[in-house]
Amino acid sequence: MDTEIQKPFITIDGVQISIEDLPEEGQAIFGRIQRENTKRVTQTLDLEATQAAISWFTDRIVTIINKEGEKGSTAEKDKAES
Repeated sequence: MDTEIQKPFITIDGVQISIEDLPEEGQAIFGRIQRENTKRVTQTLDLEATQAAISWFTDRIVTIINKEGEKGSTAEKDKAES
């Protein structure tokens, strides 16, 4: 079975250029591009996790406030009945 290994490439003006075809300086810059793209993906995932945490904590506060409101209205009913 022939399995073709995809070599890293960059697309410039619609043309795919293999990293091996770049001069040494271009290869170094290509490496930087890959690292920056990896950082961007990690930052995006971190941002999504942060947003999820903020939503969870916000929902938790709402739940706490609603429970306190229920306790308060029960206490008010008890006072009114006395």
